[in-house]
Amino acid sequence: AQAERYEKEALYRLVQTGESGALPGVFENKLIQDLSERLADLKREHAQLSTTFNPDYPRVKEIQSQIDEIAASLREERQRAADRIVNDYSAAVRRENLFQQALGDQQKQVNLIAEKSVQYNILKREVDTNKQLYEGLLLQLKEAGVSASLKASNIRFVDSAQPPAKPVKPKTLLNLAVAMFLGLGLGICTALFQERMDDTLKGDDDVERLIGLPSLALIPVVPPSNGDQRGIHRFLPRDKALVFKENGASQNLRSFWHRIDRDGTQHAPLVEAFRSLRTSVLLSTPDRPPSSLLVTSTLPAEGKTTVASNLAISLAQLGHRVLLLDADLRFPSLHKLFGTSGSLGLVSYLTGQQDWRAVVRPSGSRGLDLLVCGPVPPNPSELLSSQSMGALILSASAEYSFIILDSSPMLALADSRILAPLVNG
Repeated sequence: AQAERYEKEALYRLVQTGESGALPGVFENKLIQDLSERLADLKREHAQLSTTFNPDYPRVKEIQSQIDEIAASLREERQRAADRIVNDYSAAVRRENLFQQALGDQQKQVNLIAEKSVQYNILKREVDTNKQLYEGLLLQLKEAGVSASLKASNIRFVDSAQPPAKPVKPKTLLNLAVAMFLGLGLGICTALFQERMDDTLKGDDDVERLIGLPSLALIPVVPPSNGDQRGIHRFLPRDKALVFKENGASQNLRSFWHRIDRDGTQHAPLVEAFRSLRTSVLLSTPDRPPSSLLVTSTLPAEGKTTVASNLAISLAQLGHRVLLLDADLRFPSLHKLFGTSGSLGLVSYLTGQQDWRAVVRPSGSRGLDLLVCGPVPPNPSELLSSQSMGALILSASAEYSFIILDSSPMLALADSRILAPLVNG
């Protein structure tokens, strides 16, 4: 309790001196970090605009208003963190006082127990003496009883045992009937219990009922080209989990892909599934279909690249100009799927080395152009958050009917959430 109070008191002293920025609750607060980053971005933008426009310019005033609002929110969050530290310190002081009081009570109890221990030893010696006396008397009593029983016995035979009139055997048919009835009932109960406890998703109806949104299409499981019939889930074994390096690249991942323009004759259901997905996308909005689409999933190896590439191919088959963009800067794969070089690409544009049109290359499928990732960067999230990424989407939307982005999984990484505001669907 004292160690905890010392720790809370140190934080409390920091609060008293006004150094709230160094407090763990402030430094590790995700909301404060996000607000600080947003405030820094707004201040940079304000500084850039201030060099060109006067303070009364609407955009400058708007950014200044946002800066004031976020600064106020930061102060409130820091004050809440400081208040929590003050409350924790007060609670630690109260706990220390309670422990001190309890320690005093225990010391009194120890002294009282020591006094009673002396009395206990005295009484214990008396008990041992009385026990020995009792055991001696009990032994004499038993000896006297045995001596008396030897002198006179009242034991006699009343009736002799007789064998049964007929043999006894188990009732086999009855036992089998009872066992079958109990087994059937237990099996039915077990099946009903398993069905009741099973919360896995069996089909698209379960998914729609769970998330409350209609499904666009149902893509079938297609075995890889090596003949393995266990399906796409075989591509990432359970003992080969995705491991990210420091630069965002991945290890222990084996993937296989299918292209409907290349393998369509072998997998007709797959072609029809992507045609259905294409139709759902084209009819998803009443005015016009979304011009830019982000394809992602919850976990790796769930089919993002397969869906993105085949949806782009299917849209291009209708005569649209389509740009397929590899936005998975941690584990890019489109250049492998289309058999092209990955030396130059999106990263080359985002780092200012190339114009995006200079790194776009044909995919080999009519109407479909490809913008691969390029070299894997050490800071993928920062590159995707840059203004150049948004400018690329706007510029490419003017030249292409559709832009399809193949992104990282959402559950493990934040890249897809960064790209989501930049696209239409």
